[in-house]
Amino acid sequence: MGEITIIDWAIWLVYFTLIFLVLFIYRANKSEKYYRYFLPGFTSKVFGGLMFTLIYVYYYKFGDTFLYFRGANVLSQTFIDHPIDYFRLLFSSHKNLPLDLDQITSNISYSRGAEEWFMVKLLSPFVLLSFQSYLVTTLLLSTIAFFGAWKLYKVFVDVMPKQDILNFIAVFLLPSVVFWGSGIMKDTFTLAGINLIIYICYFTFFKYKWSFLKFSILVFACFLVYKLKDYVLIAFIPGLLFGLTAAFKDRIHNKVLRKLLGLTLVIITGFILYVSTVIVAELSSSYTYNAVKGKVKGFHSWHTDIGGSTYDLGVADYSLTGVVQKIPAALNATYFRPYLWEASNPVVLLAAIESTFVFLLFVYLIFKLRGKFFRLIFGRPLLTTITVYILLFGFIVGFTSYNFGALGRYKIPTTSLFIFLLLYLYSYKFEKKSID
Repeated sequence: MGEITIIDWAIWLVYFTLIFLVLFIYRANKSEKYYRYFLPGFTSKVFGGLMFTLIYVYYYKFGDTFLYFRGANVLSQTFIDHPIDYFRLLFSSHKNLPLDLDQITSNISYSRGAEEWFMVKLLSPFVLLSFQSYLVTTLLLSTIAFFGAWKLYKVFVDVMPKQDILNFIAVFLLPSVVFWGSGIMKDTFTLAGINLIIYICYFTFFKYKWSFLKFSILVFACFLVYKLKDYVLIAFIPGLLFGLTAAFKDRIHNKVLRKLLGLTLVIITGFILYVSTVIVAELSSSYTYNAVKGKVKGFHSWHTDIGGSTYDLGVADYSLTGVVQKIPAALNATYFRPYLWEASNPVVLLAAIESTFVFLLFVYLIFKLRGKFFRLIFGRPLLTTITVYILLFGFIVGFTSYNFGALGRYKIPTTSLFIFLLLYLYSYKFEKKSID
């Protein structure tokens, strides 16, 4: 990638100052107590973006992040030189690239894959605004990441209104989320997108605050996440359905009717999920059993071959029974690994310290709360949604990753959610009256 020049730092400082001033003025007009964390939250994301940039530029010196940036850089230069060609490329898919523009697309490594090409196109306006600076582009993406994170923070505040600091920790102080969710990667956009989706779904479906603007933003966020990493959105849908089922059931006061209705809604939800799975598989050859099986085997082989900190779940049987048997091991890998002795570089060591803390807190709460642990989690519709999402998504990434570096990135859509659940239970244990 090369060095970061003085000019890059100068442009970065100007942009940072301008963005900070805008946010400062916006913050000055807010009276809510929790807005005292608004600017610290932004600073956290900017710091994460800086660490991501410095480590990749001066330590790793290669990676997807540079391929995305270089591709977007080519597109941004195309806009400067030939605006019409730029828009032709912008509205083309990876399967129908203009043949007469092959001299441009041949210089973009990621122009032949659907998700990668979409990422390059999405990134190109930010590269243009940054004067084609990798450092400044990262700052702009860190700002996008902050807005998504702040929306998730507002959800947490609504659930635990007296625990602002715990909510802040869950969203803005987790090393893996701060680092992997603030740089030039698909993960930054997908994390911001799923956070926005959770925010709108919570206040729309659970708090009944409807608006056309929110619905429009929800559609856009879903489109964005689906185009970049469709499984992030697909894994969230079952949790949302179960959460809506729980919310609807809670509105029925008659115990017998509520139980009967609850069972009926669970059956209906299961049927909807089954039909949706069949439809998706029929519409896309990528989601047939054989296609998914092939992808998983490919991930296991590729992520092991690239070296670094790898792990192995010992999967020998890719049948449904064999996969189900690995659910506990996959969830353990996602949320409690790498172990400290599995760290082979500074980035993985940081992840190991975080996962060790999470594991100790989880075990502590299990022993302290016992039967209340799961009863409290499934006692609120939003927490039901989050829990189902955490379990399903955690299994997917834990089962497929096989590399702790990749796993650290893949799991961040649910990392803050899992920590929030634990902190919610921790708050209940020590300050029961603080949870409304």
